[in-house]
Amino acid sequence: MNNLIELKNISKSYFVNKKTVILKKINFKFKKGLIYSLVGPSGSGKSTLLNILSLIDKPSSGELHINNNVIKYD
Repeated sequence: MNNLIELKNISKSYFVNKKTVILKKINFKFKKGLIYSLVGPSGSGKSTLLNILSLIDKPSSGELHINNNVIKYD
């Protein structure tokens, strides 16, 4: 199976009063044709990861590949 989506060292941080790291160097390959579920406790970064995957938000660092194309954030 081919990789549909690939995360390479995806990190996300927010700066409000201090730096808060939400995601830290996430690496994962989503294979075409498979079903995935995302589970974890409240505040663990599930929605942040989904927002990055759906291109609603951009990562602080790392690369997102969809169909072997690097997503550019301008």
